[in-house]
Amino acid sequence: MGHLDRLEIENFKSYRGKHVIGPFRKFTAIIGPNGCGKSNLMDAISFVFGEKTSSLRVRTVKDLIHGAPINKPVANTASVKAVYFESDESEITFTRKIIGSGTEYRIDKKVVSPAEYNRKLESIGIFTKAKNFLVFQVNELITSACFYQSL
Repeated sequence: MGHLDRLEIENFKSYRGKHVIGPFRKFTAIIGPNGCGKSNLMDAISFVFGEKTSSLRVRTVKDLIHGAPINKPVANTASVKAVYFESDESEITFTRKIIGSGTEYRIDKKVVSPAEYNRKLESIGIFTKAKNFLVFQVNELITSACFYQSL
C-alpha cells in the first residue's frame, strides 16, 4: 500500500504563497495550538482528494483563495497538489486548482474529468464519499467528554 508523501499548497485559505508540507510518514498526526492552521491543512487534504466545497467551511469555491473571504484575494487561483508514493515508490500527483468559479483536476500533469480523478483515487484506496482518508479526532474527543459528563 502506498502513502501520501507531501502536499504543495498555494494561496489556499490561510496559506499565502507556496508551501510544501511533508514528507509525511505512513501514519501522521497533525497537532498544534488553536489558530495555527490545522483545520485549514485538513481542508487542503480534503479539497485535493475531491471533497465538495460545502464541506470545507466556505460558501463558494472562490472563498478558498487566500484573502477572498475578506474581499482581498492575493491571486485569481489557488491549488493543492498531493504527491502520493505507490508501494513500488513510483509517484502520482493529484492536483486540484481553483480557476474562476470552478476547479480543474489533474493527475500528474494531465487535465482530467472529476469522474476520472475520483476513479484514480479509488484505485489507490482513497474513497472521498466514505471519508476514509482523514480522521478528525477532535469530534470524537468532544463527544466522549460530553458523554462522560452526563454519567
